[in-house]
Amino acid sequence: MIENLRPLTQELRQDARAAAHEAVRRAVGDKPARADYDGFAASKYPPSVTRLITLLCIVLLLAAFTPSAIRLYEIGSKTFGAAINNTVAMRLVGLATVLSAETGQIVFSLAIATLGTTRSARRLLYTSMLIATLIALVGNIQVALPGHTDSPFAWFEAIAPPLLVLSTAYVLKEQMLESIEARHANEHAFQDALAEWNEATSDPEHDPRWPQFYANALRDALAKRNSRRKEVLQEMTTEDWRAAVWREMQAEEWYQDYVEMDTTGSPPMRLATASSNGNGTH
Repeated sequence: MIENLRPLTQELRQDARAAAHEAVRRAVGDKPARADYDGFAASKYPPSVTRLITLLCIVLLLAAFTPSAIRLYEIGSKTFGAAINNTVAMRLVGLATVLSAETGQIVFSLAIATLGTTRSARRLLYTSMLIATLIALVGNIQVALPGHTDSPFAWFEAIAPPLLVLSTAYVLKEQMLESIEARHANEHAFQDALAEWNEATSDPEHDPRWPQFYANALRDALAKRNSRRKEVLQEMTTEDWRAAVWREMQAEEWYQDYVEMDTTGSPPMRLATASSNGNGTH
């Protein structure tokens, strides 16, 4: 039956091979997108709970920051003014004192989450955080307690704000660490999926399903080339198609098979080449 089929040309076989390549890529699937892996690493808590904790931390941070910042501004500006009586400079130093103490606590606490990768770095960051906390504590105590040393609430009201700022910064740091770990896990999963996709699509002929895809492409190409021979196509059995496809797969191997046929040591026949023997070119 296959003798009644018109064989494919080299160009048509190449088109069939390209179609088989594309079929393998479609079977592998679309190229992974980074957005598809944003939620790969599931958090222990729902996003709504995490956002609520962050919001409450910010509210608490502002509540503790306000009285402490006012006292630090006052003590910083007055202490500086005792040496240099300049209104503008006193205000700037008061603001710098607030930033050095309260903001320093937050900055160094959060920096430990990202920059504290070595023992020396952690030691430096913890020491800096301790200095900022001591500035905040001493400044608050010096302003709030004179005349109220017998009041227990005065002690709490003076000491609590700097410590609450520090503990709130710790909570934010832990949330930052969890977020960083989740992003790292998402990125790792994406890169693994992308590597697998690149490997599967870079050389489709190494895919285990390649023979079937190529055979399907050759069969479709044969059916298209012989579309006018409907009776022949209708009578083709599965075995006939297998024989026809096998013939096309071997069609381009005719010369290689001939070269490898001689195993006696004598060179196989080659195409004649032009040579000159003095009487002309042959």
